[in-house]
Amino acid sequence: MKVTSNNPAPLYGRVRELFQHGFRIDWVTASFISITHVLCLVTTPLAYWFAPEGFWKIMLGWTLLHALIGCLSTTVYSHRLIAHGAARWVSWPVHLLFGFFGQVMAMQGSVRRWAAMHVIHHGVDRSGKHHLDPYSATWFSSGWRNFLWSHMLTYCFRHPDTTEVDRAYAAKSDSPLVWQEKLYIPLLVFWNFLVPLALGYWLTASVVGALCLMVASMGGFILAQHNTWTVNSVTHMWGFTKGAFSSAKNNYVWMGPLGEGNHHADHHDYGRDYRNGFGWSGWLLDPTRYVILTLRGLGLVRGLQRASKREEAAIIARRALLRAQVKSQPSCWSRWESKLESLKAEWLEATQQWEAFRLKRMRLKTMSLPKLELQQKLDTLKAEMEVARRAMRARKQAFFDALYEMRALPAAA
Repeated sequence: MKVTSNNPAPLYGRVRELFQHGFRIDWVTASFISITHVLCLVTTPLAYWFAPEGFWKIMLGWTLLHALIGCLSTTVYSHRLIAHGAARWVSWPVHLLFGFFGQVMAMQGSVRRWAAMHVIHHGVDRSGKHHLDPYSATWFSSGWRNFLWSHMLTYCFRHPDTTEVDRAYAAKSDSPLVWQEKLYIPLLVFWNFLVPLALGYWLTASVVGALCLMVASMGGFILAQHNTWTVNSVTHMWGFTKGAFSSAKNNYVWMGPLGEGNHHADHHDYGRDYRNGFGWSGWLLDPTRYVILTLRGLGLVRGLQRASKREEAAIIARRALLRAQVKSQPSCWSRWESKLESLKAEWLEATQQWEAFRLKRMRLKTMSLPKLELQQKLDTLKAEMEVARRAMRARKQAFFDALYEMRALPAAA
């Protein structure tokens, strides 16, 4: 097994070098981002100062609600359901609620374009075509340039056309996505500007109140933007998962992006999973997962995709081997590699056998059998599953015991 770096060599030294490679400033987007950010910084204090008495509470609540709707719509809909196809079927009510309303309030472009670019971002992990990643946090030789580019500057540029982008864009051609893209600008103006203006005027009977609520709305979509941008920058530059073999790094304690920032390496290593992480901590740090499960419970999405237990084990084992190889002396690794690979294979085989029993139990429960006969078969299968579970855990323990033993050896051993 060879170590594959998730930190490839920088492509550029300075941002201005991009112009020599076909990049051009997107003046419309760059101007909109710059103007809204400046306006938000300048007008927010003024809006809270001049707002009608007590109206600041409504303004703050509106900002937070706007941000929450935009964030959830991005994580649930644009990211997991559309970009990654985490559900095999998505109903029109979901498209309307999250696509034609919520994602528009996130102010991050059409869902179709968003999903296509995100597919390219993930595709780099498989293709190794580092130069295609639109949100790359490794293009430049300095960390601050990488942060600025992946966090915000990438949206201010027109990237060179590529066949990969064209294919990804063409693949996202479902009717709801096409219509959302056609109606995006009118929807953007309506939900982000006209609605808060009208609601603010209705609540306060004053132009000042209307403008104050629009400023609050501006703060909401700017928070939603940075929520997404931080996943592109922070989780790809810093984290706690050593040995991850994708471009992402985990962050187990940061919950800003409603689950997208946590277990981000798990997500990159198995993107189409409706979950964002493996294990119990994935449940604790993934609020977006709860929303998707609620949609399934309501019958609004069907066929959720997830990594099998064996696929999870394969990812975890590969990371552990990568970490061990990097930290070991070449001579020590050459002696242990074969044994570790063998123990890994035994662990994965045992995991696959346990999963086979679990699937058999699920099929058995759907069969039309006499109650007594069904119960006898289930009892027998339960005992077999317990044996398989113990074997799976024992082989996993043997794999990690061997890793620990190898690391405990003196460097010269």
